[in-house]
Parts: sequence; structure tokens; C-alpha cells
Amino acid sequence: MYEFISQGGTVMYVLLGLSVLALTIIFERAWSLRRSVVFPSDVVKAIEQAVREGNTETALNLSRASETSIGRILWVALHNRGIRRPVLKEALEEIGRQEVAYLERFISVLGVIAAISPLLGLLGTVIGMIEVFRVISIEGVGKADVLAGGIATALNTTAAGLTVAIPSLVAYRFFESRVNQFIVEIEQHALMFVDLLKGERE
Repeated sequence: MYEFISQGGTVMYVLLGLSVLALTIIFERAWSLRRSVVFPSDVVKAIEQAVREGNTETALNLSRASETSIGRILWVALHNRGIRRPVLKEALEEIGRQEVAYLERFISVLGVIAAISPLLGLLGTVIGMIEVFRVISIEGVGKADVLAGGIATALNTTAAGLTVAIPSLVAYRFFESRVNQFIVEIEQHALMFVDLLKGERE
């Protein structure tokens, strides 16, 4: 493995660094985007039930203690329950934008890694092929084993670039879809919760 990496030169070390970064982001986002961290249904139901029963303080304490995205949004709604409906919606939209930014953090980096890794791999291959042709100009084309070895070495970076890019792209699309799903659910429940606070929903 060390020989495979060292043969790729500087580009291979850059790809190795990108692979470590991508794996770190994938594990972090997989942990942070769990439903229990973003949208725990049992907590939401408990908060809504407390509001229906008129226990506003209990609902506030539940939303504050949950430390989840939906919990923070519902806390803002409860905290500002006395203001007019349009103003309350604006407050929820503001906190919603903050939560979306939190949910989407680092995901765009995965997209960048997926985009540039194949290009870096191609760059490494081009650099390697330039070196192969330099050897040909000196040694000639008589040593087929040397040429084959040089070409194989040059292609290592392309293989490495694709190896980094493919999982990164899959993870990027998966997390992007998961965040969009959470955003839709949060928006729906936030609107329902406003109706509940204003007595328009039982």
C-alpha cells in the first residue's frame, strides 16, 4: 500500500488527505443526521400534547431539553407565542434557516471532493505519462517492461481519484436527500404547531 501511494507522488498524498477528510465528514454527518437528533417524533408529540393541555411551561421545558433542531424551532414558537401570527412565522423562518444551515454543514465539502478527486487523479496520470515519455526519449522504446511499469504507476492516481470520488458522491447525494426530507417535515410541523398555538387546530 505504501508503495502504491508513494508511486503516485504529491497528487496521491493529496488524494489520501481528501479521502480522510471525506470519511470524517461521512461519519460525522451520519451521526448528526440521525432522526433522534434532528426530529424525534416522541418529543414532538409530547410537546404538542402539553400545549393542548395548556401546560406551556412543560412544553417549553421539553423543547429546551430536547436539544434537537425541531425542539429549538418549537421553543422559539412557544417563547414568542403571544405575538401576531405573521411575525411568529417570520421568527420561525429565521430560526429555520439557521437549523437548515446546521443540517447542511460539511455536505457541500463532500460534493467538492467528489468533483475534484477524479480531476486530481487525471492530473497525476498526466504527470506520470509525461515522465514516461521523458524516459522514452532517453532510453528508447526497447524496454517494454519499464514502459509498462511506468504507465501502470501513472494510472494509479486515476484509480485512487475514482476510489475517493465515488463514495463521496454517493454520500453527498444521500445526505442531501436526507436533509431535504427533514426540512419538509420540520416546515410542516412548524406550521401545524403555529395553528395549534393560535387555537386553530386541536
